Amino acid sequence: MKIRPAASRSRAAFGVSAAVLAAFFLVGCQGEDDVAERPPRPVRTVAVSFNPEDTYGSLVGEIRPRTETSFSFRQGGEIRERDVEVGDLVDVGAVLARLDAEDAQDAVRKAEANLFSAEAQFQNAEADRARQQQLYPRTTTRQVLEAATARASMAQAGVDAAKAGLRIAQTNLDNRILKANAAGVVTAVGGEVGQVVGGGQMVVRVAQLGTRDAVFQVPEATIQSTGGDARVNVQLLSNPNIKATGTVREISPTADPITRNFTVRVGLDTAPDEFRFGSAVRGSIRLSGEPAARLPISALFSEGNQSAVWIVDDASKTTKLVPVEVHRFDTKDFLVTKGLSSGDHVVVAGVQQLRPGMPVRLLEGSAE
Repeated sequence: MKIRPAASRSRAAFGVSAAVLAAFFLVGCQGEDDVAERPPRPVRTVAVSFNPEDTYGSLVGEIRPRTETSFSFRQGGEIRERDVEVGDLVDVGAVLARLDAEDAQDAVRKAEANLFSAEAQFQNAEADRARQQQLYPRTTTRQVLEAATARASMAQAGVDAAKAGLRIAQTNLDNRILKANAAGVVTAVGGEVGQVVGGGQMVVRVAQLGTRDAVFQVPEATIQSTGGDARVNVQLLSNPNIKATGTVREISPTADPITRNFTVRVGLDTAPDEFRFGSAVRGSIRLSGEPAARLPISALFSEGNQSAVWIVDDASKTTKLVPVEVHRFDTKDFLVTKGLSSGDHVVVAGVQQLRPGMPVRLLEGSAE
């Protein structure tokens, strides 16, 4: 076996190392030349345009009558008759219910008797005053005439009081009969035959058929973002093809203590016949939002927890990463409200391959 000297081995190893280093530096120089000579990356962009982003808010409500009257007796008593049921149509002056009227009828008869007695007393007193007037001053004194005149005046006052009592008794009798003061449909009943009700207690509720409202429970934020004259589109929940329009007519001044929503009544311009009382409807209203730029989802880039997009500088034709504030995400787009200016060129394809300051070239079809 022939042993190579150590010096020879060292020279051989040095030669190999030198060759490797020379090859490494050569490759490095070639990479730098390639980077320096690499052409600008082609990109596709869109121009930013800010427009008011309108949305449509919708809520489910129900149809209610604009005018609904609860009828009740002014005095309490036992219901003897109730002539209507829920759903019945009534005309002006139609009898809705009657109370037991025996006591009221007796009061009327008593008042009539009192009036008859008062009128008789007045006739006697007036006849005596007239006779004393004829006799004065021949056979009667002035004091007797004045006394007869006073008795006639008191008798006249008694007649007036008796007439007032008769009117009150007759009114009490009439109040035992409940009549409708407007045409409509009976929507509720609050008393049955034989039931004793108090004065003011609802017995029959009648809704007028002329005008109708759509009633909704609306959150406070929605009320603040819309005006009182906003137009509302209303459609029947069971058949969306049946529609109507209206304006906000009334907003409750206080919120519901449980839901914290406000009752809003929308006066319908012309309600179709299918809009029956209690029908479920959907109301939609156009809400004006702040100006926003709509961009495709492909333009979105994430830098940490911040949403961002790449824009192309018009002067240097290089890329720049800009943080943005996203208002809302849609299926294929997203809305930007802050971070961009109108006219900015946003890269919409291949954003993951971009780096800050990278030279780019706009493809055909990009926004110039």
